[in-house]
Amino acid sequence: MKIHLTLLIILIFTQNGTSQTKESYDKTFGNFVIKVTDEVTQNYADLVDLSTDSIWSKSTPKFDNLDFDIPKPPPVLVYRKEYKIHFFVKPNLYTQYTANCDNGREIYNILKVDRETLLGTNFEPYFFELRENKWDFNKHSEDDFEILEYFKDDKKTICGFECYKIKIQTKGVVKRTIEMYVTEQIELNYNPAFTNLHLLNKFYPLYIKEYLENYPNDVYKEFVFELE
Repeated sequence: MKIHLTLLIILIFTQNGTSQTKESYDKTFGNFVIKVTDEVTQNYADLVDLSTDSIWSKSTPKFDNLDFDIPKPPPVLVYRKEYKIHFFVKPNLYTQYTANCDNGREIYNILKVDRETLLGTNFEPYFFELRENKWDFNKHSEDDFEILEYFKDDKKTICGFECYKIKIQTKGVVKRTIEMYVTEQIELNYNPAFTNLHLLNKFYPLYIKEYLENYPNDVYKEFVFELE
């Protein structure tokens, strides 16, 4: 199985296109490594638990006369995950795979995305299963997010590109804030950490932190781009 997996990875990541229809296809961006931290802290879990206890301790006529006890919601799951996404820009396709930081040999979520159609083919090593065109990264629209503010004076150089800060927010019942450092020097229609095509036409993120509103350091997911 290791031999077949190695051959598959080589096949996926060595494909080269013959035609290039956009100027950005000719540019060499290098291979990116995206360090990801996904965390829910004990502090947030404790706050939710206190709030739940407060609600459950109050007497409510609506529920007091029931013949059974209403179960308390389960506690918030506390965790911290760290992994790396290795991302390659090819003339006609994007390829990527994810490696567990705790075990560098554990590779999963091998993905190939067609640069024209933005359809993704996924290979799952655990089941040795290939799923053609499973993902469609061309579905997102401008209605998914709201741009809150541009911070063009807040600048950083990331992977050799000049970036500035922006803040956006998801639309929906649960508000999640996203802070990004973005560049206008990269013209690509896919980003492993942020797949909204409408906003990728405006800028390209090289740092992303998505968090629950009011809990930026307790419930968050952070993507840090580096050149491999």
